[in-house]
Amino acid sequence: MATENVQQKKIKSVVIISKVYKRPLSSAIKEIAQKFSSYGVKVYIDANTQVGFNLPDLECISRRDMRDVDLIIVVGGDGSVLGVARTLVDLKVPVLGVNRGHLGLLTDVSPSNLDENIKKIVNGEYTLEERTMIDVIVSRRSEDGVGEMVGHSLATNETVIHSGTIAHMMVLKVSIGDKYMYTIRGDGIIINTPTGSTAYSLSAGGSIIEPHLDLLSLVPMFPHSLNCSPIIIPGKSEIKIEFECPDDLPELIAINCDGQVTMRADTKCTVMIRQHQIPLTLMHPHGYDYYSLLRKKLGWGKSLV
Repeated sequence: MATENVQQKKIKSVVIISKVYKRPLSSAIKEIAQKFSSYGVKVYIDANTQVGFNLPDLECISRRDMRDVDLIIVVGGDGSVLGVARTLVDLKVPVLGVNRGHLGLLTDVSPSNLDENIKKIVNGEYTLEERTMIDVIVSRRSEDGVGEMVGHSLATNETVIHSGTIAHMMVLKVSIGDKYMYTIRGDGIIINTPTGSTAYSLSAGGSIIEPHLDLLSLVPMFPHSLNCSPIIIPGKSEIKIEFECPDDLPELIAINCDGQVTMRADTKCTVMIRQHQIPLTLMHPHGYDYYSLLRKKLGWGKSLV
């Protein structure tokens, strides 16, 4: 849920994070650091960013100490924000995305309005918005009935469960809580948050969901049935995915989170998806408009010819 456009606390300290292989961003990082410093804000940089961009003049801060800063600034694209969210969400520090990527639905501060927005943020003219994240847990039950965790990851956008092979059908049994919902025969399934409704799910025919809503969405991937539709469920739901094995022989599967983390398992495993206990908090300067962002980034209302 987003806060109203009311005066928030002023920003006194920030940490800047960026991907180390985006070399052209070093000048952008220096510019952002200088602008915040000019307003009396204490500026830090994380160790990977400092080394990767060769920025020894900016003071480094440890991940543990980041919990004491007022704001995490991510310079890059939406993928950079997704990576930071998975690793730092439990610090409970708001995240601001400065767009140096392409689409930019999470990084709504652009270079063209950087000066104006930094001034607003420092003076407390911003809103905070909580975004749901999900825990994805992969486990396998041994012959003696003991469960073993095979993998675990967080996701901000979605988790995609598929065979790992192009156009290879798999059979998934989907349960919500302790209730069986349906069995899907197809290429896999996407379980996404409202934030992820404008990502891979959108390409697969899922609905766009207001990001502040407490919901999750399930979108079958190329189902071998005409009556297997996407469905939206309460955000607190626990989703269990089991698999049918032909001739009881396990087949390999892949569980991908945000297009960045892939866990390998097989059809003898079970995948559990549930809401992460701590949401991601995004910061938006005053004037942020989700619908305006969709019109701009997704081309709503534009002529097709």
